[in-house]
Amino acid sequence: MTIKLQDYDVADHLRTPEEMAAYLEASIAECDGDVSFVAKALDDIARAKLQQD
Repeated sequence: MTIKLQDYDVADHLRTPEEMAAYLEASIAECDGDVSFVAKALDDIARAKLQQD
């Protein structure tokens, strides 16, 4: 049996400024000092904004 997986992109699900802010706040709270984790969240938010335009 073959299982098909689809790629998940959080940027597809960040639709409002409030959702983006909540995502960034959660990323900062969970980063444990890893700035690359926060940088990835900012990249996700930027891509979400570009998809809206």
